[in-house]
Amino acid sequence: MPKKNTETLPTATPADRIEEDGSKNTAAATAPTPPGPARSVRTADVDGKAPEARQPTPEELEAMLQGKNRSHFEGLGDAWAVLTGQNPAAIMPQIVGTIMHEGGTRPSWQWKRNGKDHVLLAWPKDQPVRASLLVRGAEGEKLAPVTAVPLLDGLPNDLTVEEVHPWQSGVEANVAVSMIQGKNPMWFFDPLYGRDYEDLTPGITHTFLLAGLAYGLRKALLDQVTITQGPRYEAYAQAWLEENPGKSRLDVPPLKVAVTGRHLIMPGRHFCEYQMRAAVEEVEDCQLEKMPVKLLYLSFPFENRAPLRLPVYASKMVLGEYVPEKGQEVDAYVWLQGRIIDMDQGPQQ
Repeated sequence: MPKKNTETLPTATPADRIEEDGSKNTAAATAPTPPGPARSVRTADVDGKAPEARQPTPEELEAMLQGKNRSHFEGLGDAWAVLTGQNPAAIMPQIVGTIMHEGGTRPSWQWKRNGKDHVLLAWPKDQPVRASLLVRGAEGEKLAPVTAVPLLDGLPNDLTVEEVHPWQSGVEANVAVSMIQGKNPMWFFDPLYGRDYEDLTPGITHTFLLAGLAYGLRKALLDQVTITQGPRYEAYAQAWLEENPGKSRLDVPPLKVAVTGRHLIMPGRHFCEYQMRAAVEEVEDCQLEKMPVKLLYLSFPFENRAPLRLPVYASKMVLGEYVPEKGQEVDAYVWLQGRIIDMDQGPQQ
């Protein structure tokens, strides 16, 4: 499990390097296909549906590379589906019941807001990937379930808050953070927004525990990609025409760019979803009930700051027969989750 965030829960007593220049890059079209429609599963009255999965058109691809036309999808059905391998709506009552009876909590997962007590319960207590349940109620009264969220242990990264998009539930949010000033922000889902919201002030830097859940992951297939549009291609085309007098724009060949050994992060269909390429630095095994899960450690280097360190969880349902190994390059479609670092990292009370 993530090495700087090891934690054990007690039984309770009552969740770029982004291509900044907008270059058209065919690597995006080769990323693993994310899941299809999955109904949002919540214990509160908030749900929705994900759009059909399909390959983008060239125009949509260019917009994706620039992070345009994304939406804030407020649903967790896809995440539950890849972690359980089942219809989330069918098994959610069982998940909620298990967490209520066997889940654990910690002081930093408990807070008061608007006269109500909030407690996050998580199960199992010995795994870095857990099922969690937020319960709340009037102070001193019985606590009722609000929302169930896959909870991922992450690794600490210092990131600056740019923007917050609260979910309709009021207890979760999508959070945008910057790694390099002036560059496109990166978005992640904060399952503890109800606790973190007062600290999520734009311009303020926090240490966030960041992790990813793979909706699709496979061994990288391409050694190079073709670029035919965008600022990078335009500069290449101009240089080629200067070197080849008498030739026309139609004669300019596609720009081939080697991607072996490169680290890429490109926006996905929704905020908090990204297409990634990176080398696996380490692999560990974990499990959520009966679903085996591989924990892959990735990192994304930057010139003027510390690398982004990202543990990515990939379930057996996502991997199929593929067994990722240390040193392999992988293509992945990942949903990011993060929260301000928990202050109580010691033994549980």
